[in-house]
Amino acid sequence: MWKLLKNNLIIERSSKKNIFAFIFVALFIFGLAIYMENWDVGNIPAQKTSEQQNVLSALSLFPDMDASADGDSSDLYKNLNEQQRLIALQRISANLNKPDMFAESAINLAKLREETFQLEGFEEVEEFLPTFNENKLESIFYERLTSLDIPIFTDNLTYYQFLIFLFGILGSIWFIFLAFYTCGIMIEDFNHTSLIKGYPLSFDKYVAAKGISTMSIILIFIVEIFLCSLPLIYFRGLGDPSYPVAVFDGNYEIYSIAKYIGVSVLYMIFIAIFVILLSLILNVLLKNMYLTLFVELFLFVLPSLFPRLVSLLPFNPFNYINFTDLLDGKSLELAYPVGLNSTHGLIYIGISIVILVVIANLFLSTGKLKRA
Repeated sequence: MWKLLKNNLIIERSSKKNIFAFIFVALFIFGLAIYMENWDVGNIPAQKTSEQQNVLSALSLFPDMDASADGDSSDLYKNLNEQQRLIALQRISANLNKPDMFAESAINLAKLREETFQLEGFEEVEEFLPTFNENKLESIFYERLTSLDIPIFTDNLTYYQFLIFLFGILGSIWFIFLAFYTCGIMIEDFNHTSLIKGYPLSFDKYVAAKGISTMSIILIFIVEIFLCSLPLIYFRGLGDPSYPVAVFDGNYEIYSIAKYIGVSVLYMIFIAIFVILLSLILNVLLKNMYLTLFVELFLFVLPSLFPRLVSLLPFNPFNYINFTDLLDGKSLELAYPVGLNSTHGLIYIGISIVILVVIANLFLSTGKLKRA
């Protein structure tokens, strides 16, 4: 089997599909860095300008009123005016490089926004304001910065700060990329059975070697992500791997960037194994790579199409495939909110992997896979 695995890796190394995939991953990373540089992604003054415009849009729904403490305006109107003042204070403190003032005003702004959810008429301005979940994540982030006396990072192109942004995007597209990459994993072998019969070993070992070699290439993709980001250390610096990241993990928590990346990589590995096994089984059942891809993408978007299923079937592994949304607490913003846990997600995906392995072995032992 080792000789077959070695031979598969040699073939995969020169495969046009793999060469294209390696180039695509590299261009994606370099392109993302260029985009962040040219469009000021993470630029705090720009973000605050956008927030201020949203609050002004919300205020435009009200007639001109006295927003002072003794004025006759509604509590919501007074709240929005105070939000506008605090956002303006944040813009000034960001431009003057006063992180303490910025963090303090950010905490006060989060508390003020939390009050709006209970005020009469909030539904009319809801679209202009952050959700409860987004506001809570921002609140605990700035509270942690203040408690640890950590300065606010303003350069998102240092190595670790870039990686957190990169993995935030990868979490949403990783399954889609793998579905396209693996949807025809065994189709060529099924169409040319002489490729299989030419090896002096059992068919189950042939399939296992095929899966392992594919997984090996995917691991190289993951390593490539880190290697292609390394030039940022020279141009912009290393950054801080202990810098806090606010996440929802069943509860609102603070991860370090290093922990967030570690959890993301673990999810990427689990999802890769899951997709390889799923593609293998669907190739057997459907005997068509395009149908395999369609089924996989449909299962991926199913929780979004029918959000009720997320709360009814919390053990469905596809609820956890988009690990960026998972850690951002997006499940709390569904029509039927549910607090998904990333640890449970790894457990459910792991159980699904075991089930898929059992199903694949069943096909192998009954000969169904060989006849495909």
